[in-house]
Amino acid sequence: MPRRTIIVLTLLVIITAHVNAQTVGVRQYIQQVASGWTSDAKKALPDLLIDNPDDPGVLFLHASLVEDPKKAAPLLERIVVAYPKSEWADDALARLVIFAATKGEAEKAKKTFAIMREQYSQSELLSVVYDVMRSTVGVPPPGDRSVAVPTPKKPEPVVETPVKTAAKSYTLVTRTTFSKDEADGLVAQFKKKRMRARLTTEQLKNKTRYIVSVGEYETEPEALKDLESVRAVCKCKPTVTKR
Repeated sequence: MPRRTIIVLTLLVIITAHVNAQTVGVRQYIQQVASGWTSDAKKALPDLLIDNPDDPGVLFLHASLVEDPKKAAPLLERIVVAYPKSEWADDALARLVIFAATKGEAEKAKKTFAIMREQYSQSELLSVVYDVMRSTVGVPPPGDRSVAVPTPKKPEPVVETPVKTAAKSYTLVTRTTFSKDEADGLVAQFKKKRMRARLTTEQLKNKTRYIVSVGEYETEPEALKDLESVRAVCKCKPTVTKR
């Protein structure tokens, strides 16, 4: 094989390995943010934006680190419009629906949900978004397709905000059981995924019930954002509960 061909093939392998590593890294940062840990992701984001400014995973991470939904929305809309086949497209739409629904913007939430239902009918997030819609602004009828694809807006830079001191009053309860071994096993699964899990107990007559919960959140909408990632670990239906 000619030496030049060998060099080209070697470079392709290196580039492929770098891209794969970058993708895995972004996914790990997104998982950390979903678990309530943002410091590593915030440190990595500037370099990621320089190296891969148009990567949908990087855009989704960027949006996840922006606390103001109004500033995060243009980033999510850009993913939907520019990268509709990306693995993050349905996640972006789900966030947009939840943002609108929890703010009481019924028409916007229903139109965005209709887009998601039509374009990503196999998405595992549909059931989660449906529950949010049903408990807030209601869901559009199955035949409602009078929607327009959102127009992407220029993303705004991440602005560091002071650390909030408000009490974190919400958590995601994943399982209640009378078996300590079962509860300990589930906590171990969450910790293996680097999620912040905690085990609490309560007495019911002569029995001890063990409660496994994940995360600490200031508001119910913040907890709902992590619902799907928690469900993927416990294979259950987590519920948002006040601590």
